[in-house]
Amino acid sequence: MDDTSSTVSPRAVDPTHVVHRGRRLVSFGGCDYLRLSWHPSVRQAARDAIDEWGLDAAASRSTTGNLALYGELEKSLARFFRAEAAVLTPSGYLAPIVAAQAMAGRFSHALLDDGSHGCLHDAAGMLGCPVVPFRRDDPEALAAASHGCGAGAKLLVLAHGLSPLDGSVRPLDRYLAAVPSDAWMLVDDAHGAGVLGPKGRGAVESLGLDRSRVVLTVTLSKAFGCHGGAVLGPRWLRASAFATSRAFRGGTPLPPPMAAAALEAVRVMQDSGPARARLAANAARVREVLAGPDADPVLRPGPMFCVAPATTAGSARLRRGLLAAGIFPPLIRYRNGPAAHFFRFAVSSAHGGEPIGRLRDVLARFLATER
Repeated sequence: MDDTSSTVSPRAVDPTHVVHRGRRLVSFGGCDYLRLSWHPSVRQAARDAIDEWGLDAAASRSTTGNLALYGELEKSLARFFRAEAAVLTPSGYLAPIVAAQAMAGRFSHALLDDGSHGCLHDAAGMLGCPVVPFRRDDPEALAAASHGCGAGAKLLVLAHGLSPLDGSVRPLDRYLAAVPSDAWMLVDDAHGAGVLGPKGRGAVESLGLDRSRVVLTVTLSKAFGCHGGAVLGPRWLRASAFATSRAFRGGTPLPPPMAAAALEAVRVMQDSGPARARLAANAARVREVLAGPDADPVLRPGPMFCVAPATTAGSARLRRGLLAAGIFPPLIRYRNGPAAHFFRFAVSSAHGGEPIGRLRDVLARFLATER
């Protein structure tokens, strides 16, 4: 997530450790929340697919690259997320863009949560209509923006689900209530899919949203531990994506080994209740240190946390404390972050109590000097 191209990330050596400058350190970075990238059957599925399918489809799906494996994965994703249909995309970033190109011309205005991920900003520009930003987490601002579009406007709201930085969830239910009953919403839930909800279907499931007006986009590179993305929605949207989306029709699909691994990851995800329970428990232990014992997990249920020291000296002090505790210091910079540079921690279901305790201790000591 650091956008300095000269920075080389440490090498992962197991689900929870990296090697950095010759030291084996606990890692609380990245987005592999259930560590499915290390799951034996997911990895084996990728190995087997190399022999069966090769490394690359070598053509777009609109020509000779439409392998049966991709359709099988789309059906599996549609069943898992309880959508009418799915469209596989080469990356999670491209999923909202494919969705927007498939929906272009259907709306008079796009209402964009201004704190959304860059993929939604790019997607909004593909809709062929005016884009009206509104303040994040503010349904009243959305309602005002909606009214400003005039009577009879055909509206699409764009927002993400679970925040990748602070673990908060956008008030998507209140967003839908703030716009006319014929408005639609495009939700990119890259970080919530596989993490939130009774079955791991993400923020849309956890908030109990009516899916009849929601198009969902997800990535397979985070909780699913693989690569690629998907658009989930009505059948007409899939047909439109295949017929009109330039990003879909003109691009080479994800490598077959990744599709096979993702297919196995979806199967594993169906029985991931215990792993998600461990993830939630680990997140709660860290959240308690950062936000206090009365922290509301409903408002910030995610397993990711940001710490932004007020000074360069504070950053250096936290970095030293983490390294002394055998923890890699995940200092990054990222769009819409709380500061130019900040520490972003992400716990996983694979982290045990002892390393979680070490992280808690370091953060508690640091915050005691900051407050």
